[in-house]
Amino acid sequence: MKASLITFGCILIGAAACTAPQGKKLSASGTGAGAGLPAVAEGPGGSVTEPSVPAAREAVVNEHEKGKTVGVYNQGTITVTLGAAQADGYTWRLAETPDPTVLKLASQDYTPPASGIGRGEEKWVFQAVGPGEVDVKLWYGNTLQSGLSGNPTFDFIAAVSDKTQPSEKKVHAKKSVKIARD
Repeated sequence: MKASLITFGCILIGAAACTAPQGKKLSASGTGAGAGLPAVAEGPGGSVTEPSVPAAREAVVNEHEKGKTVGVYNQGTITVTLGAAQADGYTWRLAETPDPTVLKLASQDYTPPASGIGRGEEKWVFQAVGPGEVDVKLWYGNTLQSGLSGNPTFDFIAAVSDKTQPSEKKVHAKKSVKIARD
């Protein structure tokens, strides 16, 4: 019985994520003029510059990042971890699907509480697939009693850099030379 409820819950969550309206790209960082989207900032000579948010290969988001901007490199990941009481029917769902040209949902799973009582943890992993900024909006509610309604209860802005990784400085090891003494 418990397994069938979990399966039913997963189907509901998957369906909710698939039926959420699609969000829009807020800006296009790293794209050229004439792309149809506003530039993040224009530097000298009209060239587009990177967003002011530092980017990382992997970003971790929790309740403390609510409403903040999180920077990630293209092809990087953003992991969102939030508490949830799925045993009571409460779960997180996307209020709207982020623009798929910037960010896509790679995985979603739930870890029940160790004691079996109380709140567990939902983990959502997003893959950065293209430059730009999107508002990721999640809604928390009881899926057994009501549908998706009201304002999102958690959101953050994902700022994806057009670079796939940070520039790394190469460090060359110095060769040591031993001089033989007679």
